[in-house]
Amino acid sequence: MSGLIITPVPLPPSIGTACPSDGLLYESSPQTVELKAAEPTVGSSYKIGQSPHIGRLLIATRDISADEVIIDGEEALAVGPKQATHPVCLNCYRRVDGSYSCPRCQWPLCSEACWQSEDGHHQRYECELLASRHVHPTREELKQEDCRLYDCIAPLRIALDSQRNSERSRLWLGLEDHRMYRKSIGIWQIDKHTVVDPVRIKWQLGDRFGDEELQRACGVLEVNAFEVCDEDKSISARAVYSHACLMAHDCVPNTACTVNPATQKMTVRAAVDIPAGQMITTSYTFTLDGTLRRRAHLKETKFFDCCCQRCSDPTELGSHLSSLACPRCSGRNYTVPEDPLNPESYWKCLGEQCGNRIGPSQVNQLLTCLQRKADELNYDDTRGLEIFIETWSSILHPNHSILIGIKYYLCHFYGNAPGYQLHQMPLHLLARKIKLCEELLGVALILEPGASNFHCNIDKSSLIKELELTEREFARGQTSEEDNETTDFEDDNQP
Repeated sequence: MSGLIITPVPLPPSIGTACPSDGLLYESSPQTVELKAAEPTVGSSYKIGQSPHIGRLLIATRDISADEVIIDGEEALAVGPKQATHPVCLNCYRRVDGSYSCPRCQWPLCSEACWQSEDGHHQRYECELLASRHVHPTREELKQEDCRLYDCIAPLRIALDSQRNSERSRLWLGLEDHRMYRKSIGIWQIDKHTVVDPVRIKWQLGDRFGDEELQRACGVLEVNAFEVCDEDKSISARAVYSHACLMAHDCVPNTACTVNPATQKMTVRAAVDIPAGQMITTSYTFTLDGTLRRRAHLKETKFFDCCCQRCSDPTELGSHLSSLACPRCSGRNYTVPEDPLNPESYWKCLGEQCGNRIGPSQVNQLLTCLQRKADELNYDDTRGLEIFIETWSSILHPNHSILIGIKYYLCHFYGNAPGYQLHQMPLHLLARKIKLCEELLGVALILEPGASNFHCNIDKSSLIKELELTEREFARGQTSEEDNETTDFEDDNQP
């Protein structure tokens, strides 16, 4: 399952997802923007619309009920290894060690079964071409955890697909690649170094593929691709879908997605009720990151500035994933950005009588320092994790993104790790797990509304189940403790 939600929280009236920037980015509201429907209608519950600011997007053509399937098993237009991945099989995208290679081109595959697969992506696209140029990873490259040679495969497949089929070529040309913006921030040069030059020069394919052709393929992937992975993260791939990739972004999306790791087919379900005429949205960032990190990630990877209601709200819809304790109020109130859409904004206390303000440089310095400390934590040391939470909860909101990630880990560690099974845990740790479950479910209720667990950062069904089991064990432990106390009292009072 891919991993890009319980009482539904009402969706904001405006799901505007991005702000104007360099003439490339946009802001829109389903209530105010004039959407032009494209023909033909591509499904019974949605259509492709056109916004003068966003471009193409998906719009609900009727009321869609929560958990209803919107896109059912959409085939990927292209699938390939992720960027900077470890060496993987070019058919199933699982890690390889080089012990088995494709008999034709010598690129590593996981097994003979993958080589004999009739519909394998490798055989269908690049195998014959790479065999003709005698290019494949070296033994040294196969030892790299970020083998950049694999960056070339997905763009090469898109270029080959465009050359072989004129209809598919028109389809690829219809997908955004943010060419000018990628040039302006240096991504174009990076792609030239990691993809274009290796394919055209090192692989001697300059006579087949031009710079612009490969750059466009890189851009299409960077803007539109979804991650494909399974639960244990053993698969490392990315895929582009013709309809799913048209969903606009929102940091509290109204859909949930799953990708079948074996077939790479995408299914999209409604996370909440979606009224007719509303944009169908997904999220391209991590739910449990605060606004500063989410917006920076979207700017860096998807090339837009998000202005959704969550990003525009200083408290992140009351979740407080970015809020800091006010030093003047001694933690009684919290400090939030005055303008959350401006990374250089001052921060102010929410207390009506306080008025304390903190400069952006001071906030950034604090968050950078704490994030570095969090990144250096030893996750085998649960006591150390608890001390970190206790220490910095006087400065950060209990739901702050730096703390909530650690809490999520501890919540699943307690009750599941060896030596920490529910029946082995003392009452104080059972109570701690209950508190962690409740805190995380409170955040999920706001940021991942709906009952579905498809493509969620917070597995709500698992949290609910663990909460119920822990409460049951806690009650049993309390009863047992009371019985022991009663027995001890009776023994002490025997004649």
